[in-house]
Amino acid sequence: MKVVRVLLSMLALLVATSASAQEDARAMIQKALDSLPNTTMTAKIEMSSSRGWSRSIDIYGKRINDAMASYIEVTGPQDVKDTRFLFFERINSPDEQHMYIPMVRRAIQIADETRKQAFLGSDFYISDLVAPELDAYDYAFVGDDELLGRKCRLIEAKPKRPDSDVYSKTIGCLDTTDWMVLRTQLFDKKGQLLKVMTVKKLEKIDNIWTPMDQEMANVQDKTTSTITIKDIHYNVELPDDIFTRARLLR
Repeated sequence: MKVVRVLLSMLALLVATSASAQEDARAMIQKALDSLPNTTMTAKIEMSSSRGWSRSIDIYGKRINDAMASYIEVTGPQDVKDTRFLFFERINSPDEQHMYIPMVRRAIQIADETRKQAFLGSDFYISDLVAPELDAYDYAFVGDDELLGRKCRLIEAKPKRPDSDVYSKTIGCLDTTDWMVLRTQLFDKKGQLLKVMTVKKLEKIDNIWTPMDQEMANVQDKTTSTITIKDIHYNVELPDDIFTRARLLR
């Protein structure tokens, strides 16, 4: 009986340690989300692809009530010019994503299936461009790594509702000094590595660490897309009416 009690005690300790580790991993992801810039910003970016195309994009961001609002407008080339997006990322209520399609001159609210589609034909999905819902996932530490000279923890996130998620799991490489995710491995529904999103260059602007170059590599299709920030400003004056459907439809 003593052996049984010892084994049960060891099992209880293992379960408790596992639960504690999961909470620690979740707390780190929470800290990373809390560390995202919470100020107004404007940026001009270039999105390019190994397929041979590029897009010029303007981005505006502002905290409005309980949401982080983002307005995105494609300024070139002509075939995608005037495509617009309006995102509202909320803490305690569902997110919203809207898209204006210039070809048909109408705006639509983006549904779950659309979030799984390529963003402007790139290797990024629309879902890759918004912050995840924290409690929709279970978290675990799966190792350590180093990227851009920074020591990182590897945190695996598995969706609690796998059927409704784009990926079967992700593994984020989290810098625990400045709380930035420097790389994310994204796995398909069969558990195979599908894509890797990597921060290639960081720069401190207005005391905010900013990913100036990010690459999304589709390891299955052997294609890559890159987002490069050409110009960015924080703490600027932005009117609320930028972040409205009227602006989207103008």
